[in-house]
Amino acid sequence: MNAVKEWSAAICMAALVAAMLQGLVPGGSMERMIKFVIGAFVICALIVPLAKIAPKISMNIQESESSPANSQLEGAVEKQLSSAAKESITNLVVSELNNIDIKCKNVNVIMDTNEDGSISINKVVVILAKGSGADCEKASARLEKTLGLKMEVSSDES
Repeated sequence: MNAVKEWSAAICMAALVAAMLQGLVPGGSMERMIKFVIGAFVICALIVPLAKIAPKISMNIQESESSPANSQLEGAVEKQLSSAAKESITNLVVSELNNIDIKCKNVNVIMDTNEDGSISINKVVVILAKGSGADCEKASARLEKTLGLKMEVSSDES
């Protein structure tokens, strides 16, 4: 019961301080900002005592070592991330090649997943639909400069 009294006293004091500050604020460009700050002060005055009153609930959720559902979910998520990364790189390569009027036949992205779950792109293999050695060099230079990835560009015509 004592905690409720303290909380209500804190609310009353916060309301009194907020009313006094609002009365002292001159009209003008800063009025909205000061009202915002006063509102945040009142909200904090409401929440802080509640945080002290409410018991802290600790949830100890124990993970099972290797549940099949978790491993299936992790595998599906990893597969989706890998697929999205490959699709994104492929779209970037095709769009960059279209910008320099070179048609792309196939893009193969070679990547690994590190221990921390991050995806590292090792190499991108690009096969041009039609092109000479000059087109391959031009495409490789443009893609490496734009994407910052190691590229292997070859032509379909051998």
